[in-house]
Amino acid sequence: MGFLILGLLLLTPMRATAAGPNDLVQITAAFLTSLTVHETGHALIADQMGADGISIHFFTHEDNNFALGLTKVRNLDRHSTLPFAMGGEIANSLNFEYALKLYRQKPTVYNRSLLLFSGTDFLWYTVYSFYITNGTAHSDPLIIQQETGLSREAILGIALTQSFLNFYRVVSGTDTIIPYFTYDRYSVNFMLRLATW
Repeated sequence: MGFLILGLLLLTPMRATAAGPNDLVQITAAFLTSLTVHETGHALIADQMGADGISIHFFTHEDNNFALGLTKVRNLDRHSTLPFAMGGEIANSLNFEYALKLYRQKPTVYNRSLLLFSGTDFLWYTVYSFYITNGTAHSDPLIIQQETGLSREAILGIALTQSFLNFYRVVSGTDTIIPYFTYDRYSVNFMLRLATW
């Protein structure tokens, strides 16, 4: 949580006045937007993969663990578990692109906050899953680890790379290297697109 606050401070220009209640409302709205996009991403990919009984739950308990968001499915093809697990990160990666466009047009508190939450979604979820709960909470990064055999450090490295490049794009104002995900029915790829001159 500390690095989220630090990131928000880095993205927010210094002001002479303290943050007001309206700022808190905008930050909360951006967080809830990012959370909704994340869970909707799981649901949309599950639907593409032919799953049944798709349901989204917010602020719920599952297996004695509190979850901000949880998407459940029935009859998902076992081989489509990885794209489903990455659905939230894929959706928030697209959300970041939208937020970046809005931020460049008008750097409001909401737009800056949406950039932060969508641009670091995979990172904070990975840190929470592997290092704060130590793998005790059912989460996307744990499913990704189980499905791919990647180490915690490898998954954290991908999440750090994506967040660092997102941050660089915000502060530099350029899109030289764009991180993104591609997926099909059975796989997900982390890709980097290099700008042409």
